[in-house]
Parts: sequence; C-alpha cells; structure tokens
Amino acid sequence: MSAPILLAIGVDIGGTKVKVCAADLDGRLLATATHRSRSGRPAQETLAEVLECYRETMASAALHASGPVQAAAVGLATPGVVTEAGIGLVPNNPGMESSVPADVLASALGAQEVGWANDVKAAAMAEHQWGQLQGSSCGLYINLGTGLSAGAVIEGRPLMGAHGAALEIGYFLPAAPGRPPGHRSGAAPLEDLISGRALTRRAAEMGAPDLDASELIALAGSRGPGGRSRALERMAEDAVEELVRAVVNLAVVLDPEKISIGGGVATESAAAAFLPPLRAALEEYVPYPPEVLVSPDANELSMLGALLLAYRRLGCPVPAVKMPPADSTPEQHLLPETV
Repeated sequence: MSAPILLAIGVDIGGTKVKVCAADLDGRLLATATHRSRSGRPAQETLAEVLECYRETMASAALHASGPVQAAAVGLATPGVVTEAGIGLVPNNPGMESSVPADVLASALGAQEVGWANDVKAAAMAEHQWGQLQGSSCGLYINLGTGLSAGAVIEGRPLMGAHGAALEIGYFLPAAPGRPPGHRSGAAPLEDLISGRALTRRAAEMGAPDLDASELIALAGSRGPGGRSRALERMAEDAVEELVRAVVNLAVVLDPEKISIGGGVATESAAAAFLPPLRAALEEYVPYPPEVLVSPDANELSMLGALLLAYRRLGCPVPAVKMPPADSTPEQHLLPETV
C-alpha cells in the first residue's frame, strides 16, 4: 500500500457557515466543503459541523488524489480575539470563549500540528501571501461580512496589538448622533450599525425581510422613488458613509499602500455603490492615498488564511494556491510552483 499523501487543511468558522479545504504540499487544492449554519449556534454544534465538513473534505480529497490522504497540519480561522488561552469577543459563536477549538480539533482530527488565528487576520495574511496585497510593505484588509473587522499586514507580519485585538473596528464609535452602548455594555457600536447581520436586521424591521445586506448597500445613491424605498436608500447611504469614514481614518493611521475589501457583503453591486465615495474620500483626506481593490476571492479568504496557517505550521515553503472558478473542479485550477 502506498504512503498517504500529506495534506494541509484549512478550517474557517464563520458567523453563518463552516468551510474546510484540503491541499497537498505542492499547493494542489484537492477539495473544499461548505456547511451553512445558523448564527449564534452553540460551540459544540459548531465543532460538530467542523468535524462533519472535515470528513467530507478528506473523502473528496482522497478521490481526487486517487489514493490515501492524511492531514499533516490543520489551520483554524475563527472570529474573535485568538490567544493561546482561548478566544474572546465572539458574539456570533456563544460558548467559544470557554473552549479552545485548536486543542479540540487536534484531538478529534488526529493532527499533531494545529495553528489558529482570528479569521480576518488570517484573511489579511492570505491576501498578502497570494492576493491583492502581495508585495505591499503595509496592506490593509477590510472584511464586510456577518460582522465587521479589519486586518493589516506590515512588513510581512499581521498587526496584532497588545491583546490580539488590533483593528477590531466593529467597536469603533460611529459618526451617527449620540453615544451608543459600547463594549462594556455588550455592544459593538459600528458593527451593530453596518455589519451584514445588522443591515439585514434593519432592512427587515423596515419591511424588507428579503433584502440582504449587499442588496441594501447597492441601493446607496440609486435615488429611487419615495416611500419605503427612499428610506432604505437613506439607510444604505448612511451605512456607506460610516464605512467610508472608518476606512479613511484607518488609512490615515496605518499609511497602507493597498486596501483590499472582502467578505460576503462586498459583492459587485455593493462595491459599485461604496467604491466611488471611498476612493474620493481617500484622495481628499489621506496624505498618501492607497489603491483600493475588492478581492475576487472575497468569500474564501479566511479559509485560505487558515490553509496558510497550516503550511506555516509545517515549516515548509509556502506554495502558490488559488481558488478554482465556480464551474471547475479543484484540481483544474492548481498552481504547483512555490513562492
């Protein structure tokens, strides 16, 4: 019997889904799997979904590899502030703060090497390693998804802060009138206003339950007819203004060469609404305006970041890896050359 093919595994635990991918040590992406799940699920339910998604991925990888496979290392990307002691600030995944998923996964998956990081910081690292921030001495990644956060890579290293909580921009104080509840009151003011979860909830409260966050953002500046539609447009315009203000202030502080925007809300139609005012504001207010791009792998960056963590745990050269197009199988879009 031939020796098993060693794989790097990336696990992304998001607010509404779990994603797992498997790639060999040459960067061939052999399999991916996604399980949608409910926001606010308990930690044990989340971990059960991870294990099921992992088993599906490994079975598919074995088929594509035409032989036995074995996980050599696992990278885990999860919301919250990730430290060796556990995870903090994870409102979308209750119970995770009292567990250490990396240890649980190491035992359940039988992998000796397990690395883990905040999902948005992992996404920023993937974008710097393989994507649109590649080659920049200071690159900024903004994640518009179920939640709202950012990550920066400076001289090849993720910006962590003293407690691992750097760029948790969901806790920014919005420009909206008044002083809303903050972290000490169990709230994340900016995230509670313009994240995907918040915008979907606010649209439903205004009588548009079928409108998701990206569709709402796309209404900004559309100047449609009055009534409920105009009220939704104003909400979208206010959300874009808050986003623009946050990104401009980050750019002034960090002086990035490039900014990449990703996440499930950063669709083509939403980007058409927020990119023009964002670029105009960066030109006006930032001394050295950065280039702004929307990531083509917006929905996959945290998973790719988890995969990068796995490669780095192995200590091997990190190969080039790229997501396959939606209409191809994984092995049709693999880049074996190393970087």
